[in-house]
Amino acid sequence: MKRLPTALVALIAVFTGAACIPGVTGGTSGSSTCGGDMGATQGAARIEAFLGAASAFNQASVQLERDTLASCQRMGRALGMSDADVAGSGADGMRSVCQRVNQQFRAELTAVQQANVQITIAAQPPQCQVSVEGYARCAAECEATVDPGSVQIQCQGGEVRGQCSATCSGSCAVSVDAQCAGRCEGACEGTCSARNADGSCAGTCQGTCHGQCVVQAQASCSGECRGGCSVEWVRPYCTTQVEPARVSAECNAACDARLEAQATCQPGELFVGVSGNADAVAARVARLRAATVEGLAGAYTLSVRGQRLATAGADVVRMFPGAAQGAVAVSAQAAACMTSAASGVVQSMARVNVSVQVNVEVSASVSGSAG
Repeated sequence: MKRLPTALVALIAVFTGAACIPGVTGGTSGSSTCGGDMGATQGAARIEAFLGAASAFNQASVQLERDTLASCQRMGRALGMSDADVAGSGADGMRSVCQRVNQQFRAELTAVQQANVQITIAAQPPQCQVSVEGYARCAAECEATVDPGSVQIQCQGGEVRGQCSATCSGSCAVSVDAQCAGRCEGACEGTCSARNADGSCAGTCQGTCHGQCVVQAQASCSGECRGGCSVEWVRPYCTTQVEPARVSAECNAACDARLEAQATCQPGELFVGVSGNADAVAARVARLRAATVEGLAGAYTLSVRGQRLATAGADVVRMFPGAAQGAVAVSAQAAACMTSAASGVVQSMARVNVSVQVNVEVSASVSGSAG
């Protein structure tokens, strides 16, 4: 019987939960050995892209876990909980802390509602940005025959946005806390003609707009240009995922994971309204207001970021077996590094999924109770 390559056997073991294969060693995807030059071939370039994506994805998953814990801790402290009450570390600590904070929030909210005081929330959704230029560079690094300047990048179901130093065609968005002559994206302190499913304004605002005021672009745009620019964009990004370039599926998956790991997410602005005579429960209302802003804004942003990471990570996991076979043909070092990277990505995916679940629970608890 023909034996499978050792690296491929080890990779299969990772995905099936089998025991580790003795004798398979090598640096991790983040070590100097696995972060170095694997060679000048196309196969080597793809291995380097996968290892870079795995390293970035792992770092992002760890940061997501830490940020989730920190968000719940800020929310707990805003509720008056002690440092001991919000102490924790790792996935188990994060989940435990967030659960205790949710329970405290619900207890405070129940007391306020019993005093016939209602809390309402208006939110501007978070916005995550993936660098268009970064994707083009990654695709060129992964496919040796690709010129980064020739990669035509589009956005899936979204649009390219950025700074435009010349003529902006489309719309222009400017951050405001004032009246808006165009479409208000965010919270409307007044009457809004149209709203998103989360309650944020997406139409004309008769009152004060807190967020983005979007108007038809006339020529120049001092804010964010949306649509087209007559010259090269400055720091363009996609509002959704980048549409795959004309490179291999393996390179697309690796670049998606790396760029999503490096994406920046701006939290949406959030405003809390209180109705009823709150004098008798003023201290509780103040705590709830602070906790809602701290917890809900953070949880919304982190859940969006986590879900995008999970989607990109799942694509990498699907591509890893094929990439691992290619690594065997490159070198023993490349094969060992891919085995280690595969294990790391699976662990990172588990970390991301836990963080997403916790943030969704926090979001549902706060927004559902206060809505």
